[in-house]
Amino acid sequence: MIRRGILGRPSSRPSRLLGAVLAVSAMVVSLGGCGLLGGSSGDDAPGANGLERTKVRLGLVPVVDVAPIYIAQKEGFFKQEGLDLELVTLAGSAAGVTKMVAGELDMVHGNYVSMFTAHAKGTVNLKWVADCYSAKPNVWMVMTSPNSSVKSMSDLPGKKVAVTTTSNLADMTIWSVLNANNIDAKQIKYVEMSFGDMAANLKNGNVDAALMGEPFITQAAKSMGATRVFDAASGPTADIPMAGYSTSESFAKQNPKTVAAFQRALAKGQAAANADRAKIEAVVQEYAKIDAQTASIMNIGAFPTSLEAARLQRVPDLMKDFGILKDKIDVGTMMLAPAAAR
Repeated sequence: MIRRGILGRPSSRPSRLLGAVLAVSAMVVSLGGCGLLGGSSGDDAPGANGLERTKVRLGLVPVVDVAPIYIAQKEGFFKQEGLDLELVTLAGSAAGVTKMVAGELDMVHGNYVSMFTAHAKGTVNLKWVADCYSAKPNVWMVMTSPNSSVKSMSDLPGKKVAVTTTSNLADMTIWSVLNANNIDAKQIKYVEMSFGDMAANLKNGNVDAALMGEPFITQAAKSMGATRVFDAASGPTADIPMAGYSTSESFAKQNPKTVAAFQRALAKGQAAANADRAKIEAVVQEYAKIDAQTASIMNIGAFPTSLEAARLQRVPDLMKDFGILKDKIDVGTMMLAPAAAR
């Protein structure tokens, strides 16, 4: 049998032709993978809006603080900026820092105390991308069970109090409020556990009290009759900045346009959350797995739309007073300039 070439003429070298076809096919596949024929499949693919990368992996704890992220995601604000935002659920801020250092996350939502501590230890050179959440009355509460011997803050010394992490925002704010009321907080015995486990441990008497954020405060009150002892964000800690969004210095330097796009999209989400509580309630029910009634009665803090060093400076200053930090941190050196609106 005579084989014919691509122009219909007899070919005396079929193996050479086959090799050429395979080579061209391989080159097409290779170029496609590199993005020259339709974009890269890698996480650091350049974006159509001039971004250094399109995909951003954000680690976050599923508390009410992050509602604006989900609102912005739902309303397409990140997509409008050319970003594909991947949300990674975290048990706590420390886990987020570990994953960011390992290259598994690009940005992390976390409470300010955890993040400033990691920065001070040299675990990661942090840069603040955006402010996230500030306290308002009744959003950061020490709770107890109806049968507990703890009735007021003066009953806490010598008792077991559940917190998500020690030497952190929880025990620091408890100490600040008790210290302002001349109560010795050094005698408290702290027990670490997740917010989700606190109500059951209160009910079973494993701890005498627990410091909770929303929606866990409202959930505990509904599920086992938990009662409020005092507001840990009051007096010296009133309106305290609680959490923010950070990245590493290296990521910020390599991806300034990507960071700016994230800032713009989040700012829209923060503004939407402040303007319409119904949007907060809707997304919190989804990601925090709570019912509509709990969402409708939970207390909500503030979602700042600007990143201000003077406001955030309160946190490391208080950390130094509490003994978490040995040296003063100048927050101004950690700030990334807010992105201009487009």
